[in-house]
Amino acid sequence: MTSSSTNSAHISVPASSANLGPGFDCLALALNIRLNAKANWDDKKVKLRDFDSPLDWWRRCVLPHCKYTGSVATLEDDEGRPNLVAVAFTKAVLTGGPEYYLPEKLVIEMHSEIPVGQGLGSSAAAVVAGAAMAEVFRTGKLERQAAFATAVEIEGHADNAAAATFGGLQAALLFGRETRASNIKFSEGLRVALAVPKETLKVSTDATRRWLPESLKRTDAVSNQRALLTLLYGLRLGNKEAIRAGFEDRLHVPHRKGMIVGYDDIAKAAMEAGAYGVTISGAGGTMIALGEGDMKPVANAMAEAFSRHGMDATPMTPDIDTQGLTQL
Repeated sequence: MTSSSTNSAHISVPASSANLGPGFDCLALALNIRLNAKANWDDKKVKLRDFDSPLDWWRRCVLPHCKYTGSVATLEDDEGRPNLVAVAFTKAVLTGGPEYYLPEKLVIEMHSEIPVGQGLGSSAAAVVAGAAMAEVFRTGKLERQAAFATAVEIEGHADNAAAATFGGLQAALLFGRETRASNIKFSEGLRVALAVPKETLKVSTDATRRWLPESLKRTDAVSNQRALLTLLYGLRLGNKEAIRAGFEDRLHVPHRKGMIVGYDDIAKAAMEAGAYGVTISGAGGTMIALGEGDMKPVANAMAEAFSRHGMDATPMTPDIDTQGLTQL
């Protein structure tokens, strides 16, 4: 049963941009665009065996008490199926087995500024938030490593979850069957520009994965390995030439850029405005550019290029987040 000595959790999780060109499924950068969530529960507890299913518990004990605002205002659908916050909370609580207690009444308030479905880690942030609140419920304290482990299990890939949990530039490493997050040093002068389409792409991340090749030619595989090493070198030193060369990818960008109308024009506009490198953020459709100094001209140039191709986009220049998951 839970050993928590508190009846609430208030946490904050950053957005993240995964892949950064050749770092497919293993590299992500945390961005200071945040999801804030607050959960409250009373002392009355129930067990999962008292319900038909975890979904039954969610509908009866949680759904009537949820309030979502910002980009997650429509998180619940009409059928009341649990969202990723609910899935993560339940899974994290039940890591101790079905005899673990669940709250009889769980009140969740959540506000997010992270654009949904735009390659900025909105799903990873929701999963990390749910898992983190569950850890506070279970143990009375924020357990970041436990929240990360739950998020990886649900997400299936650890890049966004690593950045959302630990902040900064994170590499998702695999030690046998264990996934670990490793902090990667980057230049303090590094800055970010985004152009976020106002219309969400009609294609899911899983769908875009099906566009990718099952195998690569040896020359392409070697090229991607070299590009990733070049990128990491460039990010650590803030080296323009290395970042530009390091963003060259042959695994996923060539197959995903077709869904972003005007991709080449947008990338060209970013570089001409002063970016060191530009690529797709996550699975898209956001475009991310890295550089130094004032990145507003770069963000504006990308948004204007989107507009030339009939797509409205919001320019953004968020700070790189170095805190990750925090308890407020």
